[in-house]
Amino acid sequence: HAHHRRLGGGVSPLMKNIAVTLSSAGLVALVINFLRLPLILAYLLSGMLVGPLGLNIVQSHLAMTEMSNLGLIFLLFMVGLELDVKALVTKMGPACYLTGLVQLPICSAVMAVIFLGLETTGISFGEGKYGALYCGAVGGFSSTMLVVRLLENNAMGDSQQGRFTIGVLICQNIWAIVILALQVNLSDASFTGFFRTFGCLICLVVFALFYAKFVMPAALYCASQSVELMLVLA
Repeated sequence: HAHHRRLGGGVSPLMKNIAVTLSSAGLVALVINFLRLPLILAYLLSGMLVGPLGLNIVQSHLAMTEMSNLGLIFLLFMVGLELDVKALVTKMGPACYLTGLVQLPICSAVMAVIFLGLETTGISFGEGKYGALYCGAVGGFSSTMLVVRLLENNAMGDSQQGRFTIGVLICQNIWAIVILALQVNLSDASFTGFFRTFGCLICLVVFALFYAKFVMPAALYCASQSVELMLVLA
C-alpha cells in the first residue's frame, strides 16, 4: 500500500555525511600525525577529499557547509576547554591592547587597497559596490581557532608570545562584533539600524556571560548525581 510504513528504508543523508566526514578526518589525521604536521591540515584535507572537488562523496555544497559548521562547533568547543580567558585578560599588558586596537584597521585598510586595485583590473569580488571592501575587511582578520590550536599543539599557549597573540585575537573578535553591526548598513547608512544591531549583539553577549556565570554551573551541579545527565547537559 502507498501508506505502508517502512522501517529502515534508507540511510539518512545527514548521518551518511557525518559518518563519511568523521571517518575521513580520522584516517587523514593518522597520516598527518605520522608526518608530524599540524592536525588542522588533516581536517582541511579530509574535507577537500570527500567534497565535490575531491571524491564527491558529499556531493552538495550545502551539505559541505553543514558539515563545516558542525566541525567548527567541535573545534570551538575544544579551544574553549583549553582557554582560560579570565587569566589571559589579567596577564595582557597595554602593548597588547594597543596592538589589538590598531592592527585590524591597518591590515584591513592595506588589504582593501589591494583588492580595490585588483578590482580596477577587471577582477570581480562579488555583486554590489562594496565587494572589495568586504574582502579587505575579512583579509585583516586571523583565524582565532587555527592560531589557538596551533599554539596549544606547540605548547606555547602559556608563553609570553602565546598570550600576546591570543590577546590580539581577542581584540580582533571585538572588532568583528563592530563590523557585523556596521556591515548591514553600508548601503543605507542609518544610525537607527546600527544601534539596533549593535544593541542586540551586546544583549546577546551579556546573556551568554550571565548564562555561563550563573545558570550553567547551577545546572551542572544539580545534574552531577547522574553521569548520563551531565554528558547531555555538557
